[in-house]
Amino acid sequence: MEPTERTTKISPEIYVYATNKNFLNVYDALRIEKLKIEIAGYDPATKHQTGHASAWLDKDEARLISHLICHRLFASATGGTWEKFGGSQREDGSIESRTLSVSWDEGDGGRFAKFPYRITIANGPGRRTQTGGVSPAGEPTSRLSMRMPELDMIKLMLRVHDYICAYETAHHHRLVADKLRDLRTKMEERANGHAGQPSDGGDGGSRRAPDWREPEREVAAKAGERRAPLTAIRGGSSNTVNNTIDSRFSDRPRVARAG
Repeated sequence: MEPTERTTKISPEIYVYATNKNFLNVYDALRIEKLKIEIAGYDPATKHQTGHASAWLDKDEARLISHLICHRLFASATGGTWEKFGGSQREDGSIESRTLSVSWDEGDGGRFAKFPYRITIANGPGRRTQTGGVSPAGEPTSRLSMRMPELDMIKLMLRVHDYICAYETAHHHRLVADKLRDLRTKMEERANGHAGQPSDGGDGGSRRAPDWREPEREVAAKAGERRAPLTAIRGGSSNTVNNTIDSRFSDRPRVARAG
């Protein structure tokens, strides 16, 4: 299930793309490893909004789509269309479906050759699947599409890719710590789930319980490693100096001479 609007705080926009009838907004939700994609329609005469639809995109999927588009591999790799189905439960208990699709479509006779990319977002009733996801249930209540030139689409995806990379760099230590904590939790749950059962297929004899802190100890041990220094050999009438070199040259003693 995807996050709901009320439970997830959205950060500032990553990118905004506007035409004479639509706005495309990409929002940062990387704290939950997602981006929010939104299309809003408006009437340029009245300047009133005419429609709105939004969907969530996983960070890794955004990275993949960015790679395909920027390397001009999208049409051949996807067959021309890529779709993402998702949704969440509303406060009233109903299920909302959100579908995001990206297509390469030049139209009949190349009618849209200058605007080959089409982004479509559809929101409407949904139903839970057996795997816990959400799929559409009937016609959407809101569907908005907008076309983009290839260069503008590449520009958008380059910004998305660079933003994700910058975020991961800035939050690297926290992301690593989160993954290590999640891994430790999963391993502890797995160990507790097998408590009292023979883990080696034998007679159930006792075995040493794994220490889930071992990865941390290994990191600490590597951080504390120190290579043994090699002392320079006295030669001629020069004074001996301390000279530390990499241990891989330990079979090639060096001589330090003054002057």
